[in-house]
Amino acid sequence: METVKCEYCGKTLPKSEATYTEYYDTYACPDCADEHLVTCERCGEVIDRESANKGFGGYLCDSCHDDLWG
Repeated sequence: METVKCEYCGKTLPKSEATYTEYYDTYACPDCADEHLVTCERCGEVIDRESANKGFGGYLCDSCHDDLWG
């Protein structure tokens, strides 16, 4: 079984149970994913809540934000 390390808490867990963020090329455990990650309302990319831009009713990644208001 392949394991990965959560970027936020350092916990090692099975890769199949982790949330992968292609945007940052990192993994998060389920608890940290719920706390720290959001989905871009435009493209569906999983992004960190702290660096996300406010969208129309949720969040936008930098790329979508720039496309709309760049």
